[in-house]
Amino acid sequence: MGKLILCNGRQAQRPYYFKLTDTYVYSIEELCYYFYNNIEIITEDLFDYALAEWIRKDLELMDRADKFCELLDSKAGLRDYVVCILCSADYYSEAEIKQLLHSMDETENLTPLDKRKKKADNFMKYRQFTEAAMEYENILNSREAASLDSIQYGNLVHNLALALLNTIGLSAAADSFKEAYERNHNKESLKQYFYTLIMSRQEDRLKQEILNYGVSQDFAQQIQNELQLHYAKAEASEGHQVIESLLEYKDSGKIVQFYQMTDDLINQWKQEFRRENS
Repeated sequence: MGKLILCNGRQAQRPYYFKLTDTYVYSIEELCYYFYNNIEIITEDLFDYALAEWIRKDLELMDRADKFCELLDSKAGLRDYVVCILCSADYYSEAEIKQLLHSMDETENLTPLDKRKKKADNFMKYRQFTEAAMEYENILNSREAASLDSIQYGNLVHNLALALLNTIGLSAAADSFKEAYERNHNKESLKQYFYTLIMSRQEDRLKQEILNYGVSQDFAQQIQNELQLHYAKAEASEGHQVIESLLEYKDSGKIVQFYQMTDDLINQWKQEFRRENS
């Protein structure tokens, strides 16, 4: 949880899991802490009967689970759900809870479009790129998108491109970065567009776009230099070292070590995939 939490209640043998932030909680105090410190990503769909049953069976807080179920039955709403959980322990004072509710009220005043954008941004923040891409696409295809100016729309397309870069790949991201720049005229979008062209080895397209957008040679060279720095950082990363070790095992005929490391990597990827898609 990132903080020492004094827990007076029962410790669950089976933790409750929050997929978005990849967080496990084991007590009512940790549950309170999680909701209080992640209020910007808390939505009504996090409060369901599965959580109520965990509170009942794993924490053995029968009365609190009954109260929570009553609120769910009546579709009471986010504020009531949060208060119900936070009042399950003495972890936060009444003043702290009131301050949190005030912050929630400010969020409630956001337009539906801003709420959806905030949701998509949170998916990006926690590296849930598939969900982020879907949410940005839904926003861009919605009727409300007509109220956005060119810069706002372009910035959303830029964020979509980042999500696509981490899901579909370079080509899809390149097209979206191009659209983003043509709408928001932000050099960061142009820079990312050129990055993707370089990385996908589209040299002819890159040269043509440099001419099309009237990019100076200094700016083009700056992009090349920055990309080289990113390459250097990637080569120094732990992931790159693993790949280097695999190649070394393969080239030197150390097949047992090669397959052992390969199996470990595959199992790690499987666990990450299951966690992100559970």
